[in-house]
Amino acid sequence: MLDRPQRQRTLPRRANCTSSFVLIAAFSSLVVFVSSVAAWAPSLLTLSSRGSSLTSSSRNPSTSVIPLYSTTEQVSVTNSTDNTMSNKQEDYPQYTPEQLKSALDGLLEGSSDPAFDGRHLFGYENGIQDSNHELSKLQAITATRILDYERYLQSGKAVQEQDLVKQMQSFWQTHGPLLNLQTVIQEQAPRMALAAEFKRASPSKGNIAVHLNAGEQAQQYAAAGANIISVLTEPRWFLGSLEDMTEVRLTTTTNAASTSSRPAVLRKEFTTSKYQITEALANGADTILLIVAVLPQHLLKELIDHARSFGMEPLVEVHADVELEVAIQAGAKVIGVNNRNLHTFQMDLHTTEHVAEQLMAQGCTFDHSDPTAAQNSRYTLCALSGMSTAFDVDRYRNINVGMCLIGESLMRAADPKVAIAGLCLDPNDWENMRNTVGGGAYTAGTKLVKVCGITNADDALVACQAGANLIGVIFVSKSKRCVTADQAMAVVRAVRAFGERTNRETLAVTKPTEATSPISQLISNAQALEASSRRPLVVGVFQNQSPEFIRDMVDSCGLDLVQLHGSEGMEAANKEICGVPAIRVVDIATDPETGKASENAVEMILNSVTTDPLAILLDTAIKGETAGGGTGVIFDHAIAEKVQNAGLPVIIAGGLTPDNASDAILATRPWGVDVSSGVEATPGTKDHDKVRKFVERVRSAAIEASKGF
Repeated sequence: MLDRPQRQRTLPRRANCTSSFVLIAAFSSLVVFVSSVAAWAPSLLTLSSRGSSLTSSSRNPSTSVIPLYSTTEQVSVTNSTDNTMSNKQEDYPQYTPEQLKSALDGLLEGSSDPAFDGRHLFGYENGIQDSNHELSKLQAITATRILDYERYLQSGKAVQEQDLVKQMQSFWQTHGPLLNLQTVIQEQAPRMALAAEFKRASPSKGNIAVHLNAGEQAQQYAAAGANIISVLTEPRWFLGSLEDMTEVRLTTTTNAASTSSRPAVLRKEFTTSKYQITEALANGADTILLIVAVLPQHLLKELIDHARSFGMEPLVEVHADVELEVAIQAGAKVIGVNNRNLHTFQMDLHTTEHVAEQLMAQGCTFDHSDPTAAQNSRYTLCALSGMSTAFDVDRYRNINVGMCLIGESLMRAADPKVAIAGLCLDPNDWENMRNTVGGGAYTAGTKLVKVCGITNADDALVACQAGANLIGVIFVSKSKRCVTADQAMAVVRAVRAFGERTNRETLAVTKPTEATSPISQLISNAQALEASSRRPLVVGVFQNQSPEFIRDMVDSCGLDLVQLHGSEGMEAANKEICGVPAIRVVDIATDPETGKASENAVEMILNSVTTDPLAILLDTAIKGETAGGGTGVIFDHAIAEKVQNAGLPVIIAGGLTPDNASDAILATRPWGVDVSSGVEATPGTKDHDKVRKFVERVRSAAIEASKGF
């Protein structure tokens, strides 16, 4: 194993809360779903018997040694102009399940009490791995990195650790010293510090943005106000490299007013050895991630101590209560609370709040209200995984969180600067945004994209990957896109898997009072829907169907929302009637020849709204026909603009395509857009390229449109 001294010592069994440490809710998109080793590495070698220790012979696959970073394959990926996945597992050394399990067992070497040090490890009991244990994805990736590094160090191509130390010292002399992560966060108070992530791909989401230049993206993050840049350096599943991290450090340092004003650089890796920490320092990192879920307590302490010997304060990631205990006893100061369960890989944003409660119960206080209070606090509480909106940021601001880490949404953003500004990291910006949305005309811009008429899981997944917030399934029998309950359930399963959830999303909708006006209620609802749809939601579309049928489909299919598209009336779009919040469609009767609606259309819409619906969607109805929707005809979008000028945010539909989406956004600046036939290959089957182009053009046009406010 790598640099694990064989020495006996006794670790303390108790730790108090007197150490000053940063508590950060860790972003663990590094590990996103549980699967067997066979499922993620189909080309693994056949099983062989496992020895009691990790010897070279027991860990020696037949493929040739591949450098850990800047492989030929990887260079071709990062220079690509599209997002096609080209890092094939067979291009890397492959290991048997037994070799992977043995690698994990080796992490307990050097422990004087394996049962205690490994008490939190998944699949272990009394320091021994269950022979029938199936490795989680996190464990499999970690074990693979252990074996990759062993091969690298044995290849004769590895830089020796003493040379890395010299390289590190030379780097600091040329480009400036380390930044302390805790200090960087505390100095931002009361503003929320932001860790923006550079991540090309992930195991569950596939490619995110493989073509981006790490330095250029990081500079955009820094210019927009990011205080930390997190860089994935794992090459197989995340297409990362040390070159990416070094490029980030050099670019942001060059463009900073001073070496102390640059953002701190975090290396996100599956770190299990001192070598990886020294390597990170030599290549420009200020801090590194240590994941408690795979590190025995004795090894975690060794790695923390090694980092601190060079002045680095590592980020230590926890999720469960026992992991928090391990981290504190190992001496961690910067602790990351992972909102994602590492073994079920379901996201729960309450995890950060739970850890905050646990710390407060122990008398461990934290304060991010101003720089002095933050620096005098023993703890700095931060949140990392699962966030993408200003609503998420404000949620954690309310419990004195000091930093958020956001990754995928920024990588997918057409303009990271606009996306970061939209997070409202400064509490004053948040209040201004609330006041803007809550009074006068709606001017917050286009936030939602709905792709409707989805009939299968593949189309749903493409829409989710493209960035759609809402996925529509139609239950209207006359529609060419009508789905069965089984089809709808398949779509729901795909959307939930993408969003890493197992249950229906519950919107935090405030119940109206007698004094609540319809527009005020709908504005409040809009904020709740934006917050919940950071992970795509499934909307069931109905037309003049009974409440009993709607509730049956909601319950049996697992719909998150419904949309009423008939003559049911506003009052029918009530959660108590439908079982979930309901979007109410308002048909704009349009002359097919002139494209004009009635002169009093705006007044009729504003007078008709009630507090019942979740939101209002404007669609085209052809004059003389009994029901609207599915016409492929565009209504007069000036109506939507006038409705929003009255303060009511609306979603627009009807005749939208990738070719006219930008014009619609620029002319109307709607709260949301809904597309169906405009992105189809045939009725009921989506053209995946059109879906991607539609979403991309909507997002890009929304940025341009926002410049007009």
